[in-house]
Amino acid sequence: MSVRTEDAATARDEAAASALLREAAQRMRGRVDELAARVTERLRTEVPGFMDHADNPDCSPEGFATIIRMHLDRLVDPGCDVAAALHMGMVGRRQAALGMPPELLQHVLSVGGAVLWQELVDTVAAHDPGRLTLMVRVAPRMWGFRERNAAILAEAYRETPDDDTVAGGPPAATLLVALLDGRSDAMAVRAAAQALGVPADGRFAVAATTARTAVRAAVPAAVSGTGSRLLRVPRDGAGEFLVVLLGDRPPEAFASYLRTVPGLRAGVGPVVAGLSELHRSRVLAELALPACAADGEVALWEERIPDALVASDRLFAGELAGRVLGPLRDLPEEERDSLLGTFAAWMDCDGSPRAAAERMDCHRNTVLNRLRRLELLTGRRLTHPRDLVDLTLALDVLRTDAA
Repeated sequence: MSVRTEDAATARDEAAASALLREAAQRMRGRVDELAARVTERLRTEVPGFMDHADNPDCSPEGFATIIRMHLDRLVDPGCDVAAALHMGMVGRRQAALGMPPELLQHVLSVGGAVLWQELVDTVAAHDPGRLTLMVRVAPRMWGFRERNAAILAEAYRETPDDDTVAGGPPAATLLVALLDGRSDAMAVRAAAQALGVPADGRFAVAATTARTAVRAAVPAAVSGTGSRLLRVPRDGAGEFLVVLLGDRPPEAFASYLRTVPGLRAGVGPVVAGLSELHRSRVLAELALPACAADGEVALWEERIPDALVASDRLFAGELAGRVLGPLRDLPEEERDSLLGTFAAWMDCDGSPRAAAERMDCHRNTVLNRLRRLELLTGRRLTHPRDLVDLTLALDVLRTDAA
C-alpha cells in the first residue's frame, strides 16, 4: 500500500472515529445526572480527603453534572470548547479560593474523566460494537482534554492569591479593613486595589453575616459571574463581612444564594461604585442585619429600610410598638394574635382582603371586621398613609422581638 493510500485510509478512520465519538456523546446527554451520581459515589469511596469538600458546590452532583454536560457538548460540537475551558478556569479559581489542594482537585477530575471515558466506550459497545476498535483513535484526544484541563486549573491556582482577608493576616487584609472602617483616602484605595487584585472603581456590595464557617464553602458559587470576586473579613464577635465584587451580577442574585446557607442571617448593603465607598455599604449592611427575623433570612438594605431603621434602635422600636399597639395589651392573647395576624396577612397580600382571606382560610368579611377592630383599638386608619406606616413598623418590631 502506498503512503498516499495509507494517509487516505488513516484520514477516513479518523473521521469515522470522530463521528462515532459524537454519536456516543449525543446518546449520553440524557444521562448526565446518572453519570454525575456515579462520579460522586466513586469519589466518596475511593478518594481520601474528598469528603472534607463534599459540601462544596463544584464537588456536588450538580457541579459534576455541569462539567460533564459541558464536556459532552464540546464532543458533539467543537464550538462549545471555549465555554468549557472558561468554566474549568472558574472552577479552578473557586477551589483555590476555598483552599482545596490542587492535587486533590486534579484527582477529582481524573476520576470524573475515567467515568466519562468508560461510559463512552460502553455506549459504543452497546450500540455499535463493530466499530469499537475505532475508539482507540479518539483516546489521545480525550487525554489531550485531560492535559489541557490540568493546565487550565494550574494557571487558575497561580492567578488566585492566598486568602488575604483574615484579620491580622497579610497587609492586604489590613488595607481592606481600613476601607470598611472608612479610612479611604486616595492612597489607601490605590494600595488596596493593587494588593487585593480588584478594580478600584468596580461594583461592590458588603454583606454582614451572623456565621463564618457555614459561608466559606457556599458563597463563591454565587458570585461566579463575569468579573466577580469575594473577599472576607471577620466581624467583631461573630460572623464576617463579605465584600463582593459583583462584576455583571445584581445584588439580588448574591442575596438569593445566601438564603440557601443553613442557619445564616445576613444584611446586604447597597451596591457602591468603588472601594472608597465600601464603608457606606458596610454600615448599611449592619443596619439591615437586625431586620432578619429568622435563620435563613437575608435583608437587602434597599428593600428593608424601614425595618432596618426600627431594628437598629431597640429603645426607639419599643417606644413605637408600645405607643401604637399598646391598646392591644389588655386583649386576650388569642384575640390579639388574631388581629395582628390578619393585619400581617393583609399587608403581605398587598392590601387585598380577598387574598388575605384565602391565605387565612376564612371569609373576606372576617378579614374586614378584624381590620376595622384594629383601627378602632389603635386609633389609626389603614386608609391614612402615616397611620399605616406606624402600624407596619410596630408590627415589624413585634416580629423581630418574637424571633
